[in-house]
Amino acid sequence: MNKANPLSGSQKTQRNQPIVFGSQATMRWCNISSRTLHIAAIAVLFGGCILGVPYARLGVWHWLTIFSGLLLVILEWMHDSRWYHRGKGLLILFHVSLCLLIHMYPPFTNPFLWLILISGCVGSHMPRRYRHWSILEGWEKRDWEPKS
Repeated sequence: MNKANPLSGSQKTQRNQPIVFGSQATMRWCNISSRTLHIAAIAVLFGGCILGVPYARLGVWHWLTIFSGLLLVILEWMHDSRWYHRGKGLLILFHVSLCLLIHMYPPFTNPFLWLILISGCVGSHMPRRYRHWSILEGWEKRDWEPKS
């Protein structure tokens, strides 16, 4: 490494490069931004529902939650087209099903919201082994694992 320039060689940053939407770094930042928006919107919606705020005052947060959730699903699909039959996708489908149940059974909004919160936390933090398990393909085989 050159002492005059600590960022020489392969570590040198590339400036003025065009931003490609499909690039890994761009996708990562889109995911982080969408996830942050989703958490912020659902926090207000969840709190408002738990505290009994009229829906008319929560409508914007409701639609922002739906929009950001759909954006997260699209980004996940772009990242892994097989996500829907993996553990992470199955949990998302469960999560969305609970959201739909709120509209079908409004008196049970609060218990459904708690289940949505719990399933979202579990889905976000469960180990890769379970997130990548597939109902169609079974356990994920990593490149470094011996083939059976």
